[in-house]
Amino acid sequence: MNLEQLKQSDRIIFECIAGSIAYGTNNKNSDVDVRGIFVWPKEERISLLDIPKEIANESQDIKYFELEKFIKLAADCNPSIIELMYMPEDCIKFKTKVMDKLMENRNIFISKKAYHTFSGYAFSMLHKAKSQNRFVNNPKPETRPIKEDYCFIIPRDKGIAMASGLIENDANYLAMPSRPIPLKKTKYDLSQYHCAGLEQTNNIYRLYYYGDEAKGVFRGNNMLTTDSIPLDDEITKFVGLLIYNEGTFNKELSEWKSYWTWRNERNEQRWQDQESGLFQYDRKNASHCVRLILSGKHILSHGEPLVRFTGTDLQYLKDIREGKIPYEILMSDIEKQMKELEEVYNKSTLPWGSDIKKVNDLFQELIEMDQ
Repeated sequence: MNLEQLKQSDRIIFECIAGSIAYGTNNKNSDVDVRGIFVWPKEERISLLDIPKEIANESQDIKYFELEKFIKLAADCNPSIIELMYMPEDCIKFKTKVMDKLMENRNIFISKKAYHTFSGYAFSMLHKAKSQNRFVNNPKPETRPIKEDYCFIIPRDKGIAMASGLIENDANYLAMPSRPIPLKKTKYDLSQYHCAGLEQTNNIYRLYYYGDEAKGVFRGNNMLTTDSIPLDDEITKFVGLLIYNEGTFNKELSEWKSYWTWRNERNEQRWQDQESGLFQYDRKNASHCVRLILSGKHILSHGEPLVRFTGTDLQYLKDIREGKIPYEILMSDIEKQMKELEEVYNKSTLPWGSDIKKVNDLFQELIEMDQ
């Protein structure tokens, strides 16, 4: 079943506007996030066929959870799931008697687990804010990193080094007689070489010149390949040592991929001001971090999450979204808020976790109601 088919069915029991509109933190550039719950008929649950537990559009701003998955996530006190049972009335677009019954019993999902899930999600948002700041302040070039840029040569001697094109003249050699020479500063072509591992070392290889007869150092899936070198070739074809900083290359490649995945998927409008130097941090994720901490404190002290923000809390979140709070002050505030969340957790009288029997009984009752 896809999203269109789901909307045409009678399986949906709940639909609401979630996200920043529900929190009251939305602005003119905010997305409209739709969340909902649907139910599979009992007879389709007893089946060898895979039935989807979640149906969403490609951008994930419209998403529906199947009741079983929703109940399991709620029992774990998942923040984005728990809040759906406490949505402001003006955000609820549709609900059935099944959802009414679920909301009547929503308190059975409230437990001290909230400390771990809300703080965990908050840390995740903070990590995103920091890592995406790093992306903004350290952009990666469009060109993908290549292994050759992480290779260096220590020539065997001046004559062989010059003959094989590793260095161009005496001056180059004499300037660095025993230091590694970056490969990109030489004339060589790695496809004309073979290499063998150097005993008792990592990332250092003996290099042999075979010219047009060579298979190359990087082969197959562009992986460095070592060869067994004949004894006679040790003297006649050995030209020096190859240093390949594979770990550094893999790290740079991973960061390059992460940067361009983020760059290609990001909301351009959201990042224009930060890239121009107007703001010091990723305002959206930082705001989500603080919101989760505030909601976590509320659920532990009042027995329900804080969804719709008002007053000073709302203004504080909006100030973060608008970049009005300096980065250092914001980080200090978050550290203080996390300590307060832990203190509230230690004083909370909520149960340690959900009563699984009660949760299961409710689930069975909801399924029967939907038939």
